[in-house]
Amino acid sequence: MTDATRTTVLDLVADPGLPTELAHRLVRDLPAALEEHDDARWEVRLADEPIVLDERGALPALDIGDRVRERDGADAVVLLTDLPRRSGADPVVADGGTGHRVGLVSLPALGAINQYRRCRDTVVRLVTGHLVPPARAGAEGSGAPDAGHAGPLTRIDPGPRAGTDGDHRHRDRDRDRGRADGHDARRGPADDADAGSGGVEDEIDVRLALTGLRGRVRLLAGLVRANRPWRLVPSLSPAIAAAAAGAAFGIFYSNIWELATALGTARQVTVMLIALVGMTAWLILDNRLWESRRHRSLREEMVLSNLSTVITVACGVLAMFALLFVLALVAAVLVIPPDYLSSTLMRESGPDDWIMIAWLSTSMGTVAGALGSGFADDGAVRQAAYSRREQERRARLDRADDGDRGRDTPA
Repeated sequence: MTDATRTTVLDLVADPGLPTELAHRLVRDLPAALEEHDDARWEVRLADEPIVLDERGALPALDIGDRVRERDGADAVVLLTDLPRRSGADPVVADGGTGHRVGLVSLPALGAINQYRRCRDTVVRLVTGHLVPPARAGAEGSGAPDAGHAGPLTRIDPGPRAGTDGDHRHRDRDRDRGRADGHDARRGPADDADAGSGGVEDEIDVRLALTGLRGRVRLLAGLVRANRPWRLVPSLSPAIAAAAAGAAFGIFYSNIWELATALGTARQVTVMLIALVGMTAWLILDNRLWESRRHRSLREEMVLSNLSTVITVACGVLAMFALLFVLALVAAVLVIPPDYLSSTLMRESGPDDWIMIAWLSTSMGTVAGALGSGFADDGAVRQAAYSRREQERRARLDRADDGDRGRDTPA
């Protein structure tokens, strides 16, 4: 059978939620994208296989991929997950075991925008560059795919596991600009401290990462995107009710009108920021969203997770503030007659006066909303603040921490 007539089968295994949504689109678009780099015909399927984390919240990608490949007869398997993976401080966009023909793409490392195209191009690069190299490639690297929307990734070649040789802990990075993956970096092994939530597997022999500050910023943005902060607003109905009541107080009392128009823009911004920060902090602390871990190996991951939580909750609070401001502005225009406002302010009123009144009323309402958020269901807030996989990871780590505390407690 010639290369032009043979069919290469790629199976996709996806986490629930956004990864599954992207996988359904990839099933349609990937065959044509893969055939641009290979003479073979490609068939892409979505495998029905749950992605189960281990007891530490790590994802055993090779075990899952091997199971799917052997069961379904696929030539290669790629997992899509919304869990972050790291090698040291570098966010791993994709990794895999070439001997297993199993790879994984971590969606958070793709960032918050243009995520589907980046995911598609990363899968193409991983599959045609490492898992199933094109038969027509000939010389090494001649059939390598272009970077596309995936961007310039650094290849980090894992070495033997840490602890086998003390010298392996020293990292030596050599960059080769001519490699198909943009850059090439050879480094020493990553122990559990380097692996992050993705864990370490012995037979993973290729990692593609976006190194430096750009990679970390993109990973953080991707984590916030995976948490989908806009879902937080509906879960805060008690807080929104309290905030609306607080805003209504400002609209119906003339003393607030005088104060709002006298404060000026700078003071209004200060009051607004205090209200937003206060409500964000209250939501995080009251709903126990702040993560703390005993293991040193999880500290960097913990910092990243907490930072993404703060941004996620802050975005949700900001969305609530914007919605409340629009409602307060409409209410102010409808309730406060222009002549009465002018007589209260003892000057000619203008549109900016209604804006300032609505602005201060919304800030007051946000403070009241922080108190009202205490009546919101903790589970609903946590479910809205985190992706399903992140909730599972935190629950497993919580159980592991509880077990460690139990072992450390003297009899």
